[in-house]
Amino acid sequence: RSLYNSLEAAAKEKEEAATKELYKLLGEKGMIDLLNKHRGEEPADELLQRFLRSRNLKVPVTLKMIVEDLQWREEKDVLKIRNSTASEMLKGESNPAGRDLHHKLFPHGMLGYDKQGRAIVYKWWSKPFNASTMEKEGGITLQDLINYNIWTMERTAAANKHKGQWVYIIDLQGLAMSNIASSRHVSYCRALADADAAHFPERLRRVF
Repeated sequence: RSLYNSLEAAAKEKEEAATKELYKLLGEKGMIDLLNKHRGEEPADELLQRFLRSRNLKVPVTLKMIVEDLQWREEKDVLKIRNSTASEMLKGESNPAGRDLHHKLFPHGMLGYDKQGRAIVYKWWSKPFNASTMEKEGGITLQDLINYNIWTMERTAAANKHKGQWVYIIDLQGLAMSNIASSRHVSYCRALADADAAHFPERLRRVF
């Protein structure tokens, strides 16, 4: 037990030192105001530690990652996305049929919180849902779907007060590879994975 406590204390000390160094470097690059603009209710040190853990506490690569994330948030106007509604993200006013088709083929939503206070999100990747179908039948573009995923992540973070991690329940009942093998849907899945890894590191606690 004593050895465990010593190792844990050493790891915490290393993480705190990396966090301070990273914050200093961000300050030298003039990025602190942007960091505070986009972090929501998450304390700055906790945000930096999430990114550091995703890069094994390597400060130079984490610095590059955070700078790119903040630039991406500015270019994408992520704060506007965060404060939009689901209907606005799917252009429901001009394309209500597409929005309704999306929600019909892709049932999803937040179910509540687990005992640790983590948000629980449910997604059913139903058999008919894929990016090609949404474009051809619903008039919802690949970029619309990618932006909707960003909105989902941002709203889940907000539900968690931008702190900690969350839990996903992914329902694959009835899903067949033939339904998701189109190049368009593969591009969609890849874009979601890339965005989640680059801009929401260390957020996912468990997947069921």
